[in-house]
Amino acid sequence: MGSGRSILPARAGVLAVTAALLTTGSAVLAAPADATGYTSIQSVSWSYTDSARPKESFANPAGDAPIGAKVTADHEKHVSKSYFTFDLSGLRGAKVLSAELSGKETAVADCSVPRRTELWVTAPATNPPTWDDQPEELTKLPGPGSLDVCPSDYLDWDAGPALQQAIDAGRTSLTLVLRLPDGQQDNPRFSRTHRPMLYVSLQKNQPPTAPVQLATNRRACTENPVVGVGDTRLEAVSTDPDDAQLGAEFAWWPVEHPDQRQNAELDRFWTPGYPMWLEVGQQQLTDGVTYDWQVRAKDGLTAGPWSPTCRFSTDFTPPATAPLVTSADYPDGEDAEAGGIGEPGVFTFDARGDQDIVRFAVGEAVPPIYVEADRPGGTAAYTFTPRNWGTNRLLVRGEDAGGNSSPSTSYRFFVAANGPSMTCTPPQAYLGETRQCTFGPHDGDSATEYVYKIDDAPEVTLPTGPDGTATITVTPTDAAKRYDVSVRARMTNGNLSGPGGGQLAIDRGLPAVDVPEGVITGKPATFTLHATLPGSVSFTYDWDHGDPVTIPVGPDGTARVTLVPASGGQHWINVRTTTAAGLVSATNDVNVVARTNGPTIASVEYPQWAVGAYVTTPGTFTFSSPVPGAVSYTYRYRGGDPVTVPAGPDGTASVVLTPLTTDSQYLNATTTFADGTVSEAGYYSFSPRSAAPPLTCDASGSVRPGQVIHCTVTPVQPGLVSYGYAVETASGPGPDVTVQPGADGTAAFEFTAPADQTQYVLSVRAWSANASGQRTDTSYAGYWVDAAAAARVGKAV
Repeated sequence: MGSGRSILPARAGVLAVTAALLTTGSAVLAAPADATGYTSIQSVSWSYTDSARPKESFANPAGDAPIGAKVTADHEKHVSKSYFTFDLSGLRGAKVLSAELSGKETAVADCSVPRRTELWVTAPATNPPTWDDQPEELTKLPGPGSLDVCPSDYLDWDAGPALQQAIDAGRTSLTLVLRLPDGQQDNPRFSRTHRPMLYVSLQKNQPPTAPVQLATNRRACTENPVVGVGDTRLEAVSTDPDDAQLGAEFAWWPVEHPDQRQNAELDRFWTPGYPMWLEVGQQQLTDGVTYDWQVRAKDGLTAGPWSPTCRFSTDFTPPATAPLVTSADYPDGEDAEAGGIGEPGVFTFDARGDQDIVRFAVGEAVPPIYVEADRPGGTAAYTFTPRNWGTNRLLVRGEDAGGNSSPSTSYRFFVAANGPSMTCTPPQAYLGETRQCTFGPHDGDSATEYVYKIDDAPEVTLPTGPDGTATITVTPTDAAKRYDVSVRARMTNGNLSGPGGGQLAIDRGLPAVDVPEGVITGKPATFTLHATLPGSVSFTYDWDHGDPVTIPVGPDGTARVTLVPASGGQHWINVRTTTAAGLVSATNDVNVVARTNGPTIASVEYPQWAVGAYVTTPGTFTFSSPVPGAVSYTYRYRGGDPVTVPAGPDGTASVVLTPLTTDSQYLNATTTFADGTVSEAGYYSFSPRSAAPPLTCDASGSVRPGQVIHCTVTPVQPGLVSYGYAVETASGPGPDVTVQPGADGTAAFEFTAPADQTQYVLSVRAWSANASGQRTDTSYAGYWVDAAAAARVGKAV
């Protein structure tokens, strides 16, 4: 080894673990890493020999370990060797990849002389050596390497080959001797002492252990399991002192044909100490055959020993017979009520002589409930305690030894309701009034106690009286609670019955509210409140969920409240009462619909939400108020500036508006009253009808440059006095051209596609106008100007 401490490199994929000083006497392994482990062991004992006392041994004495010669005060020379023993029992079967043995000098007689310290493997020593009885020194270890100091804090030797040789020889311990060479051993100038402990840091690999806990479809080998239809799961557990993940190799073969052995290898993703498994597909096995199998684990370097063999047999043929299910306690069919919740019933399953059926599977859960038959093809009794009343079902199928299922039988039966009765006195009462409710057993059943709860409160257990009943006292005080009483009886079999009870009949004192007719925005409305809960002294109300207001209850049990709706539409008045004792009634949430005080708008020419008269046709719009006292109306048309018109003696006003487009038109208006207040807005929407004159031309599709196009327009607009049109070419829009109508109201015009323009859209728009110059919306025609297309048309002609 070279000078300085040797650091073992961690190869790629290997988690390097720092070697620590570990418990004396054991090869404790560090955290596993890939396929190898880093660990450290220390010598478990040491002793030294003394030439001056040749027949004595000095085992584990206090002080440092001497090597070489020293002269004591009495002028006697003592020559010593020191022996160190390591426990190798934890390294059985290990492959040593590297090992570094280290020690420390504590004193040196003369640092000017070269260090020649030797470390040898000795023959096994059963007793601590003496000078006269030294074990044979077999192999000298290479080294030491050292730090460049004296005494050296760190000396190291390559111990890999020696350690591997000892492990391979089956040795459970290894003894080494620390000494000086023969030429220095007797000279005190070369003597040294060492710390009485040596350490070995090593990288090793030990094979996985032979797998144990073998199971087939989770059944132990001792059961000689039979497997059925589907995959067969083989599993086992192996451990590995070095590796965090293991691979596995499974092998299976027919017992009578070991030459047909099949193998499957699994990648290294199994955690040591946990099951590793293989699912053998049904197609890899043969029906009616007995197989042996075994498994071994693998780490990244080596495979462990094979496990013992485990045996199973195959049966891929399911039973053919659906079991028969009968019960005297719960007869078949939904017409026969029987038993009840908590009342056990015995059901008999019969394999009808099918010798393949050895047990029955009950239910649809995974796994189901299994009931063993008394013999192959025989029967089994199953006790079932219903937990729900009404229609119940047992789904039962037979199974053979391999787990193959027969056809299922669905057995339906009806479980009677058996909840206890509840009778309350009085049957109905106001909130705050006390009542007694008595629980009784169902139809002659007997009970030992009752378990009840009210709403979501904890359950309370109540013992029964001599007559089998029990009574509770209930005073409902919270109008928001339901006061649902749920009660079950503890029957003599120890089970609880089905639920009984019900909701207590409570008059929660809901106050009544008289809503006046004709509630309207901005106008006071008086509501009359009526208390119904006895002893009520106050009303608490809120309007549209605002701040609550409390007022006293009058001598006649009523109170009046005047409210002013700020807007039209839905409103809410929410009212409750409170008694002198602080009892609060239920809240009556009353919906109030207030009519708007905004004006209504009407037009004969342009009805609301409809298509009305033609564009440019004047329309009269009349404003009226649902509330008296209107003095004027202010309106906006199409988002324009507001315009105010006075109201006439009848409270209405009219305006004339002329729509100039076919877009949807919007009009809104407010009313100003004599007291200066302004109403909500009223809204009106309508759509004018198109008055665009129909446009007919003698061209369509493509036209050629220079082609003359003749067009005719037909009247639609009331009061039409002229037509207009404009042509758009590749150069842009042309001027507006006016055309006078003929005696029949129509007009004709023509235009020419420019001779020097091609490959564009030529378009024409046409309209009409009345005497006021108000134009209609436009008609449109368009053509593709294409000299080549026109030439093709001419050639075809």
